[in-house]
Amino acid sequence: MAMATRRQTGGATVQNASAVSTKMHAARIGAATLAAAVVALTAACSSAPPATPAHSPVAASTSTNAAPLPPVTPQRIAIAAKPNGLAVRATDGALFVTDENTNSVLQSADGTRFTSYATLPPVPGQPTSLSQIAFDDAGTLLIERFGFGTASAVFVAAPPTATTGGDALIQLTGIDPTRRRLGLASLGRGKLLSTWFVKNGNEPEHGGLSLITYDPVTGTANERDLVVDLVKPVGVAVAGDNVYVSDQAQNTIQRASLATLLSMAQPAVSGAAFAHVDAPDLLAAAPDGRLFTKCGATGVCAIAADGTTSVLANDFQQARGIAVDAPRNRLVVVDRASGTSGVSALRILPLR
Repeated sequence: MAMATRRQTGGATVQNASAVSTKMHAARIGAATLAAAVVALTAACSSAPPATPAHSPVAASTSTNAAPLPPVTPQRIAIAAKPNGLAVRATDGALFVTDENTNSVLQSADGTRFTSYATLPPVPGQPTSLSQIAFDDAGTLLIERFGFGTASAVFVAAPPTATTGGDALIQLTGIDPTRRRLGLASLGRGKLLSTWFVKNGNEPEHGGLSLITYDPVTGTANERDLVVDLVKPVGVAVAGDNVYVSDQAQNTIQRASLATLLSMAQPAVSGAAFAHVDAPDLLAAAPDGRLFTKCGATGVCAIAADGTTSVLANDFQQARGIAVDAPRNRLVVVDRASGTSGVSALRILPLR
């Protein structure tokens, strides 16, 4: 929904009688005094370096002169895990990835050695399936569990401290555990977006996007539906006021104004597709508005601001979680092994 912006222009400046009188008095300065002032001013200007206008490119480069980022070399980092969700900590570039073999989140500071960061409680009689993970603006990791229609959940995972001595997991209460949750995006401390779908028996799938507000200390939460006419929404990403959702069953990427969704009294319905992508998965957004997701059986695609799609790579086993690491100019993608004999990996691509 387009929003009109009003711009104010100032009125003309009116001189009063006092200002006119002052100018007349200044005009009466003696010729000798004026000449002396001109000589002094000329000497000062000749000895001082020429000033650079504040808006010039030279001034801007000296005040914000940052070294360019080094070029990113594509990498493939093998990982002994069954990965899905992925996050990059912006402050230091540390990698965090879910592992369904151990029902945990692994971390790596150097991109080669992975250790356990948090282990989730098991669900009796249910296989492990962890979905998206993301950091909030306070540096706390959020973890989503798929739940298979009975036990979906969102956890707040604070780093272990000397007091806790281990994983400090808080499970949010007050959200619907029958929703099969896949995508997650933080809106700041205490607020997140969650994509989900419901499937009962032979009934067709139906899903949506919801806002979860929560107390990060107690875990008390409230869930409000924002969009409810999707089929199988998977990924969710936010760029500015735009929120994007990938609907895997419909091969589409939907876009909406986040401010509009939050202001509506009732859930919205999705409109025309922003982009068409074959079998999209989890989403990531770059600061310039580009989106990244799985496309087709073996590809990873970039989606421009106008909805056009381009293939970045087409040699993945199964592209899953995806994260933009803007400070280090790189895109990180989970490449999950297709079978038990394969080796999963994290792929590093230039953020071009």
